[in-house]
Amino acid sequence: MIVNLLIGLPDQRPGGLLLSVFSAVVAGGLALAVGIVYATACVAAPRVTLSVQGGLAILRGVPLLILVFALAQTTTLPLVASGFVALFLYSVSHVGEALRSYLAAYPPQLREQARLLGISPTREWLMFRIPWTLRRSLDALGTHWVSLLKDTGALTVLGIGELTTVARILSERTDTSGWLTVLLVAAAIYLVTIAVLTQTLSYLTIRFAKQAR
Repeated sequence: MIVNLLIGLPDQRPGGLLLSVFSAVVAGGLALAVGIVYATACVAAPRVTLSVQGGLAILRGVPLLILVFALAQTTTLPLVASGFVALFLYSVSHVGEALRSYLAAYPPQLREQARLLGISPTREWLMFRIPWTLRRSLDALGTHWVSLLKDTGALTVLGIGELTTVARILSERTDTSGWLTVLLVAAAIYLVTIAVLTQTLSYLTIRFAKQAR
C-alpha cells in the first residue's frame, strides 16, 4: 500500500506522491520563470501591462478545481496536460503578482549605486534586482508552494494518479477498517512531505536573511 501511495498504482506509474511532487515542482518552476518576466514587464511598463495584470487578478479569484474542470472541458488537451496547465496558470497568477510587488519595491538608491558603478541595466537586473526580489519574496513564494503541493489533489477529478487519487482508489478496494488505514497513511505522507518542504523553506529564508545583513 505504501509503495502505491508513494509511486502510484502498478499500471499508473509514475503516480502517487512522486507525481504530486513532480507536478508541483514543474508547474511552480515554470510559474517562477514566467512570473519573473511578467513582473519585469509590469514594472517597466505598468500601463501597457494593465490588461495582463487584470487577467491574472481574475484568474487568482478562480478556484483551482474550477480551472481544472474548465480546461478539461473546453480544450482538446489530454487530461494530464490540461491538469498540468491548470496548475501552472493557478501558480503563475499568484507568483507573478508576488514578484511584481517586490520588484516594484526595489530601493531606488540601489539602482543609483549600480548606475554610478557603470553597471549596465541588464546586468543590474540579473545580478541585483532579481536576486533581491527573490530573497524578499521567499516567504510569500514558500507559502504558495506549500499550498500548490496540497492543491495537486484537485487533479483527482480528472482521474490523474497523484496521491489523492491513489488513496481514493485503494480505499474503495478495501473494507471500512482498511479504508481508514489508507486515508491515515496518505495523510501522514502529506504531512511529512509538507513538513520537510516547510523546514527547507524556513532554512533558506533564514540563510538569505543573514546574507542580506
